[in-house]
Amino acid sequence: MRLLILGLSNLVRRRVLPALQEIDGLDRVDIASRRGATDWQRPDWLSGEIYHEYDEALQRSSADAVYVSLVNSEHGRWARAALERGFNVVVDKPAFLGLDETARTLDLASKHERCLAEATVWAYHPQINLMKTFQDQPTRISVAFSVPPLDPGNFRYCRSLGGGSLWDLGPYAVSVGRVFFGEPPDTIDCRVLSVGGDENVETAFSMLATYAGGRSVVGHFGFDTAYRNHLDILSHDLSVEADRVFTIPADVENEIRIRSATDSQLKKAPAANAFRPFFERVFQAIEAHDWRGFSSDLIADAESLQRLRDAAGVV
Repeated sequence: MRLLILGLSNLVRRRVLPALQEIDGLDRVDIASRRGATDWQRPDWLSGEIYHEYDEALQRSSADAVYVSLVNSEHGRWARAALERGFNVVVDKPAFLGLDETARTLDLASKHERCLAEATVWAYHPQINLMKTFQDQPTRISVAFSVPPLDPGNFRYCRSLGGGSLWDLGPYAVSVGRVFFGEPPDTIDCRVLSVGGDENVETAFSMLATYAGGRSVVGHFGFDTAYRNHLDILSHDLSVEADRVFTIPADVENEIRIRSATDSQLKKAPAANAFRPFFERVFQAIEAHDWRGFSSDLIADAESLQRLRDAAGVV
């Protein structure tokens, strides 16, 4: 398996490349970066070409798949360019800015018989499977993922680049119910709580999603508070909770707390870089020519994210 990465983002440097280094059968990694490679020390293990233009990379690379890690507004253009040239494609979240663009790009992937996957990788960390083992029938979930204000020059404050907390954190909000309930919500309500930056993009929101059988997800998301990254799952007789659920350092063994009416215990989740099992699953799907799960997850989250934005009144 060979991979081409479009964009040398901080995420690629800190999380993706270390994960790829550990994947057996990944023979080559090419990188295309317009401006990020000059201050970057190339790892010794990394084989492959370094390109300075994305289009050149798509024309010349012999990769099997392309990973798009650019500002949000560039995802659609370069994902479709890669699909047109016959690559399988993985895209950072949010994969695309709107349900129409998602459906159009999925149609293109289907036409070319190629995989199209969104890198919402938190669910691939082993701590999530551990949390699921204690919650066969979860009913209520509360979640918070909020960080302090970002650098004023961050693209997330720029509307034309796909900025705003609904695009940046909305994929986490809508994927929680899919991961733990396995189905789309019946209803979604959302309120924008704050705006910021020169363009007054939404910087925080709260949401309520309800599901059949009296189940629900309540969440608070944004970049205008102290750091909080927490998930709490309730069932009839148990609560299961953990911090650092959506982003966790690769070397940290997380603690999962399980409480009942008579007991409280801590379980250790193994340390892991969630990008490794995610990419392993993607590569397996490509080799098996069966990526239906990635396609269904992508469109399900896009539909829910569109409903979330509609409920918030954000175009």
